[in-house]
Amino acid sequence: MKPSLNRLNILGILFTLAVIIFLIFANGISTPFQSDDERHIYISPLVKDLSNFTNLSQIHNRHINGLSFALNYKLGQENPFGYHLFNILIHIVSTALVFFITLLTTWKGTSWGKDAAKNIALITALLFGLHPIQTETVTYISGRPGGLAGLFYFASLLLFILASLKDCKIPRAILIYILSITSFLMAVLCKETAVTLPIIIVLYDLCFIKGHNWAPFRFRAGYYLCYPALAAAIFHFAPNILRFMDTLNIASFLKKINLPLGLVQLDLLKHPLKLFLFPINLTFEYDFPTQVSWSSLLTSIVIVLLCLFLACKKFYIKNSLLTFCVLWFPFTIAPTNSFMERTHLFSERNMYIPSFGLCLLFAVVFFLVSKTQKQHALWRNCLLLFICAAFSAMVIKRNQVYSSPSSLWADTFRKSPKKLSIGKTLSIHYLMEEDYTNALKPLRALLEINPNLYDVHLNLGIANKSLGKFSEAETNFKEAIRIKPDDPDSHFNLASLYGNSRKFLQASQEFDRADALYKVKGQNPPEQFFYDKSRAHNQAGIELIQSQKFDDALIQLEKSVRQNPGLLSARFNLAKLLLELKKDTKEAKMHLKAALTLKPNPEQQRILKELLNQTNNK
Repeated sequence: MKPSLNRLNILGILFTLAVIIFLIFANGISTPFQSDDERHIYISPLVKDLSNFTNLSQIHNRHINGLSFALNYKLGQENPFGYHLFNILIHIVSTALVFFITLLTTWKGTSWGKDAAKNIALITALLFGLHPIQTETVTYISGRPGGLAGLFYFASLLLFILASLKDCKIPRAILIYILSITSFLMAVLCKETAVTLPIIIVLYDLCFIKGHNWAPFRFRAGYYLCYPALAAAIFHFAPNILRFMDTLNIASFLKKINLPLGLVQLDLLKHPLKLFLFPINLTFEYDFPTQVSWSSLLTSIVIVLLCLFLACKKFYIKNSLLTFCVLWFPFTIAPTNSFMERTHLFSERNMYIPSFGLCLLFAVVFFLVSKTQKQHALWRNCLLLFICAAFSAMVIKRNQVYSSPSSLWADTFRKSPKKLSIGKTLSIHYLMEEDYTNALKPLRALLEINPNLYDVHLNLGIANKSLGKFSEAETNFKEAIRIKPDDPDSHFNLASLYGNSRKFLQASQEFDRADALYKVKGQNPPEQFFYDKSRAHNQAGIELIQSQKFDDALIQLEKSVRQNPGLLSARFNLAKLLLELKKDTKEAKMHLKAALTLKPNPEQQRILKELLNQTNNK
């Protein structure tokens, strides 16, 4: 009866964990697509057709991740609900795997017993499942590669542990080892950073697989040989699976090495550790200096050397579980934080797998302290409850930031106000949402950092124009033209502004400049460009007629008709001017007949016919 109760107890723990995790991440289910989601889902032709991922001869990097997006698309198209729900389910399963890995490792790899193992496993799973640093992996749809890779990564490790137990007999152990290798391959096909798993397996073997609970090494020697065999098979049959396959070329690899960047990354190792202990000011994109700070770097080196000394000298002798925890983090974070060039120096979603080692370390230390202070059990449990409640509140609050693209980037810009790319992205989202008032603040802040940003002046002009601040918008557009005089977009926007301000002559001149620049650059103008240009020429013609500059007016009206033959008022004004100025009845008649085909209203039709009759009488 006792084993059944134990199993029931564990199932109850897992069910409770699943419910808690779902509830705290549930407010992120309704959030829209963000940032790279557009690239991965909206404009990706691959996810639109599931057959792109079912053909084994076309396996490519992050294939399993792409397959998951394709399945989501097939079931829910572009509704983000299904994508978010799948991410949460991945996290729940990963947390369950973390629980079992910790339970078996502590139970079979230490002398603390099953009850202690269950307590440590529960604390580890709670920290891993509820930690706010996981939000980017779970709530951000494009953070899925890290989460899905983590699921298969943990599954592979757990299967290895199960197969290596003494109780697991040979036929069954072989099958489980094969499943472990398969799960490892799946992890790599989700995200390349999973290639660290063989190192973790070796570390696990050295730390724990010794004593009467484990099978002898000869029973798992074949398992280790599978890794080089798998690598050789990939290199030969599917070299496009891994993004970094080109680094096997020594010349290419050496070009990518950036030793100063490696020193910067070494210095930055303190930051993820700080975020784990104090998960405040989490942000979507960090702004770290790319130059080495030698005093800070020296501190980081001392911390790393101290951890290595404790892990290899002190902990290993007394408790190899602490060694495993300490070494897990640097081994698993190395692929994303090393001397290889990256778009971002650090991303929270890259902490998904590495965070397990930190969660386990905290849980073990928490257990060891409480083991020596049994009288403080109540305070210990209260502290754990407080941490879990605080983490849950932080996750819920963090999810709210993802409620819209502008709210996400506004939060990011508030925490990284000096990074130009963040401010530009935020302002673009505000403009896309037509929130012109809020767009002004980041745009002005960017100009304080660098007053010569062409695109910022242009967007600031668009915002001011939309708010009716024409004078300020004109200044912005002229600044943009000063910085990049050969860019047609700034001339087009200035021309439109002049049109709105009823400065039609100036508008027509700017439209002509923009048109010429579009042609020089071989670019197609926006669809609205031609209609606005034709209208500006027509209004400029009317303005010149009123100033009795008839020859100049004729040029403007001819440009208007040439630009947009379907503009009725331009046809009429040109025909009338041709009759009055040039006495050209033939040309005037042609424009009047064309105007009558443009569906004029009854009054316009009457005027056009009267004018046409005048040409027939002459």
